[in-house]
Amino acid sequence: MQSRNPQSFKPLTISSQSLPASMARQEALTSYAAERAKLLLGCYRTGDANDPETYVAAVTAILARYPEDIITRVTHPATGLPSKKSWLPTVKEVAEACGEANGELVEEELRLKRIREQVEMRERMERGERPTMAQLKAKYGENWGIGEPEKSVEKKDQAPTIDQLRHHYQHYNLAFRPKNQDELEDQINRGISPASV
Repeated sequence: MQSRNPQSFKPLTISSQSLPASMARQEALTSYAAERAKLLLGCYRTGDANDPETYVAAVTAILARYPEDIITRVTHPATGLPSKKSWLPTVKEVAEACGEANGELVEEELRLKRIREQVEMRERMERGERPTMAQLKAKYGENWGIGEPEKSVEKKDQAPTIDQLRHHYQHYNLAFRPKNQDELEDQINRGISPASV
């Protein structure tokens, strides 16, 4: 069996100045995540992690997927995981905390966006500008956001009259010839069913 060349496992060392901009940003973010992961580990008693280096590397990999403000929120000793957990958090718990912090950040951004839109609308109204009908319909929909549109009431067909029945039977030669025609017409006009006779 051939032995592997030890040179092939030598880590690649490239100056961060020669990296493309996106890779340099990611390298800086990963470096920051590693610092914060060490801080997180340092906030707990010694001996809690089986292999501290592996733990820091795993937490760094999770943290590096998020922006710096999320990393700071999750690892901050006063407001992040160290203040919420008595024991060293698992990698899964770190990932969940990052997801929650990211969700909170997105909700906060949406709230601030709504506030900006409301302020802009008030400023336009103070200047005398009014939204057009098309803008209002685009924003609120066809029914202005007031429940479901009304459905048209379907007309129910009325029962055919005796003349309509007579015409139908004659037209299709169905031989509708009641024996007591006058009596039947009188009962139908009074609202009595011919079947009850």
